[in-house]
Amino acid sequence: MVAEKDIHKTAFRCPGHVGAYEYLVMPFGLKNAGATYQRAMNAIFHDMIEHTLEVYVDDVVIKSKEQEEHVEDLRKAFIRMRKHQLKMNPKKCAFGVQAGNFLGFLVHQRGIEVDKNKAKAIIDASVPRSKKELQSLLGKINFLRRFIANSAGKVQPFSSLLRIKDKDPFLWGPIQQEAFDQIKQYLSNPPVLTPLRKGVPLKLYISASDNSIDSLLAQDNVEGKEQAVFYLSRILQEVETRYSAIEKLCLALYFTAVKLRHYMLPFTVHIIAKTDLIKYMLNRLVIRGRLGKWILALSEFSFRYVPHKAIKGQAIADFLAAHPCVEIEDLSTMEIANLGFPLNQRAPKLEIRNVFGRLPGQQGQILIPVKTVQVKPWRLFFDGSRSESTAGAGIVIEDPFGAKYAYSFQFDFNSTNNRAEYEALIIGLEMVLELGVTHLEVFGDSQLIIKQLTNEYKCRDPTMAAYYVAARNLSSMFKDISVKYIPRNDNLATNEMAQIASGIQIQEHQSERTIKVQKRSLPSILSRGMDLEINANEVQAGDWRKPLIDYLTNPSPRVSRKVKYHATKFLIMNGDLFRRTNEGVLCLGPKESMRVIGEIHEGSCGAHQSGKKMRWLIKRYGYFWPTMEKDCFNYAKGCENCQSNGPIQHLPAVPLNPIVKPRPFRGWAMDFVGKIVPSSSNEHTFIIMATDYFTKWVEASAVKSISSSMVITFIKQHIIHRFGICLCLINHGPKLAEGAPFLGPSTSSRS
Repeated sequence: MVAEKDIHKTAFRCPGHVGAYEYLVMPFGLKNAGATYQRAMNAIFHDMIEHTLEVYVDDVVIKSKEQEEHVEDLRKAFIRMRKHQLKMNPKKCAFGVQAGNFLGFLVHQRGIEVDKNKAKAIIDASVPRSKKELQSLLGKINFLRRFIANSAGKVQPFSSLLRIKDKDPFLWGPIQQEAFDQIKQYLSNPPVLTPLRKGVPLKLYISASDNSIDSLLAQDNVEGKEQAVFYLSRILQEVETRYSAIEKLCLALYFTAVKLRHYMLPFTVHIIAKTDLIKYMLNRLVIRGRLGKWILALSEFSFRYVPHKAIKGQAIADFLAAHPCVEIEDLSTMEIANLGFPLNQRAPKLEIRNVFGRLPGQQGQILIPVKTVQVKPWRLFFDGSRSESTAGAGIVIEDPFGAKYAYSFQFDFNSTNNRAEYEALIIGLEMVLELGVTHLEVFGDSQLIIKQLTNEYKCRDPTMAAYYVAARNLSSMFKDISVKYIPRNDNLATNEMAQIASGIQIQEHQSERTIKVQKRSLPSILSRGMDLEINANEVQAGDWRKPLIDYLTNPSPRVSRKVKYHATKFLIMNGDLFRRTNEGVLCLGPKESMRVIGEIHEGSCGAHQSGKKMRWLIKRYGYFWPTMEKDCFNYAKGCENCQSNGPIQHLPAVPLNPIVKPRPFRGWAMDFVGKIVPSSSNEHTFIIMATDYFTKWVEASAVKSISSSMVITFIKQHIIHRFGICLCLINHGPKLAEGAPFLGPSTSSRS
């Protein structure tokens, strides 16, 4: 009923002689009619809601566990309705039923089920022929999304068709048809969502794929069988697709907790996922960012992590089949054995769950797993040594069980001490990768190598850049790798292997055992398709170094004075041409110089410097060629990244001086275009143009040549005869002959 004081506010007038009327009860169409009606229903049945009655606006359900109790519950509801003068439509009422349609769903004793009419509307639907029909179909599917496992993933193929414009063609392909058929098949036998039981913990299955996140809220029934309560899923946004796999699972947990808060808050929720999300989030040293937001939002819930292995039954299998998840490997633990025997002996009839690989040259064992322990990562110790005669490398590999394997390599090529260190590291990483190791700790006593790999130092030497790149590429093949520096005293084993390979004598008590030294004839980076260093020995005809090398090698033939003069500034050492300086600068040819410029400017250690900076760096690294500065400037000017990302050159800011005329055709600006090649059919090669300052009107005429007579004729015919005598004419073209009406650029002449 409308309040007495507000009845006049609802007055309206009917057309004609019918008159004006007022509403005594609340009419349809008011914005707050639904909310007002719901508040009235809640006030009328406040003590019966959630016990024997449920009401939503004008839909009322009276529920009872026993048939005898149902009659008494109906009597109480009817008495309450009569008291508040509520009337019912008998044609829309059903009494004494065990199942009924309520708010579009079929409600019965077992739970909530999909209405067959709504499922049939989707199953019998034809293929959409337009974007509007597809939107209508998705609206029907989304109404039943709580019953559909991974509904977001199932409708994902339709997303591309929703983004097309009205003018674009609507193309229904085999991918969309397959997804449509899958949804129809699923709705032919949809699940039944069970109601919650007090005192029984909930189970929350969480999954995350590349483009969507999914969850299933379930609970055990009276018989101990698991039944679904709610299916939830959504498509990931573009920025969320770049989250790590475990962050996607955390996002799925946060999304589910926000949406199903009223379900989960009163219960203890067992989280079932491929990794322990609770431990991952709570072990953060600093709570910040999106993880901090999620942790604060989830702090009000009672969660407990349960691994997949602890859940048995068909529910977990069905969920994993419908929710493909990104693989998350947990390598913190592994199964080991307390019994082993050599491979060449016959194994007893026991269940073997795992067979560990063996190192080259070592006798393996079959291990029978019986318990789980924490596993240490593999360890790699490396060291290099250089003597007057040769160089060598030492490597020690330690497996997770503490067994150590030592290797020694001798190099048959020239190498510095730093190169020997890099060779030892690269060889060791290649050996460990062959064993299938994914988690590794690397230790070395060379601060230069370690700090270059940890980005504390920059690799400024171009001759070492190839080794640095090779080591970084090998390190990226591991899932988890750490590089640490250790003192020489803690790296004695690898130091001993390296000294033996390089020919350095060691103490007698350390050389009592036999050590096999392997030889390497080529650097390891050459086998990986990389160049060792700049090769300056190849001098071809046309190279600026050719005359100097020929003269310094054999000064007998006659040469020009210029070559003799420049030869005094150079010398030859080991077949290479060097410039005479205190340090000795290597001279490079055209090809080698371009490689050096490219490495300095945009290589692994380049910073896109300018020409002068590049020239200074090249001299610092010990290289020279005559056109070094010119080549550096030309290379920097031709770099695309420098052009697109470099600073924009602006002209100095000066105030603009506009030319404003009071009336149209009072001032004209003239200019000439040409000479135009080829000429026109009438041999016209120039164009005379005039523009009015006020209206911007343009007059133009093609002429064969520019002369005073041509200009005077153009002014008479195109300006004076058509628009009258002007106030001024300004010439922006070339200067004409003396005595002409236009004396030069930007000069004015009054007519």
